[in-house]
Amino acid sequence: MELLLLSKDLTQQYCRKILMPEGATELLVEIANKLNNDHKLLDIYMDFYKNTIESGHWTTVWEPLTIHPYVEETFGNEASLFYLHAALQRLPFAEQKYAELGLSEELFVETLRDIGVWVQNAYNLVGYYAIRNFSWIWRHLEARMFRIGGMQFLAAKFSGVVKGFYNAKEERFLLLCGEGMELRANGDMQGVCKKEKTTDGFVTEYIETEEYFIGHPITPIGKGLQEQVKLKRDEWEKVLDKDDTLLEIHIPRDTAFNMESIKDTYLKAKEFFAAYFPEVKYKGMVCHTWLFTPQLREMLPPTSNILKFQQQFYLYPTAGSVRFLWNFVFNELTEVKDAKPDTSLRKQVLQYVEEDKEIFDMNGIFLDLCGDFGNVSYDK
Repeated sequence: MELLLLSKDLTQQYCRKILMPEGATELLVEIANKLNNDHKLLDIYMDFYKNTIESGHWTTVWEPLTIHPYVEETFGNEASLFYLHAALQRLPFAEQKYAELGLSEELFVETLRDIGVWVQNAYNLVGYYAIRNFSWIWRHLEARMFRIGGMQFLAAKFSGVVKGFYNAKEERFLLLCGEGMELRANGDMQGVCKKEKTTDGFVTEYIETEEYFIGHPITPIGKGLQEQVKLKRDEWEKVLDKDDTLLEIHIPRDTAFNMESIKDTYLKAKEFFAAYFPEVKYKGMVCHTWLFTPQLREMLPPTSNILKFQQQFYLYPTAGSVRFLWNFVFNELTEVKDAKPDTSLRKQVLQYVEEDKEIFDMNGIFLDLCGDFGNVSYDK
């Protein structure tokens, strides 16, 4: 287990390479210095690296950092950077992986600089450098996610909570609920907005027979219906199921968001995966984002790029909340009483919250067989 970034010079070199903010770089170099002079810190560090990072455990969980009392005592507000430094030990590995795949240094920097963006965002928000979303960054450092144009792409297995079907004759795509989804009577997922379960809901059932696929259909805006449908096997093909590969996509904060650039980005991503990962046979894209908040259809004009993007994805019931949307429209530390309605969207979001109307994010799916991204409609 060779940890190259215990060298102060290499810590500085790699931080500057991935455009880490200079103030954070200085702190990370100081952490390397302390690790070389404090055996107790080094033992905590080595244990964390071995059990969380090297073991691969950090790729399987989404949980906040548990900060050791001695680390907090030593570094105070910047204690999370101690763990970020341990994570950055994967930079030489990622760099080597890029080289083996024939990927450019430009792509390496463009993808990995996202970590510094989040560190700077933390500084802007709370006044000190930190990594507030540690569970996110393994995707960059394990060379699993790549930034292409304005989006980040990661090949991932689909959870299978819903199932997709395609009628080629009618050119129609339909999602059915999987077995055991707990929905409200109105088709939303139970637990939306962290509310108690309603008493008028239902639990979905899904059955496959020799002749039919039988289940609860989902509308394109993500509502599960109580009345089941029977899809004839000789008319409908199951085209999406558990463990099928999709490109999980994420939209960084600094993306210039318009549909033309997003369409171009997806075409570039398809070329990228065909060239460098031809073994990855993906069916389309999946995304979980505040942009898939269905209530935005009531807040934004039909010409909105956000709505155009949302409408290219078939949404499905998700136990979301206002948190996702609020964090991007305002920020996670802004209280309702302090929120300033200085844009049209902020004004409407604030009004919804003050009137206790529900706002929640969803998951959405786009499959290539439905057509070219940017030109698909699910209204049939």
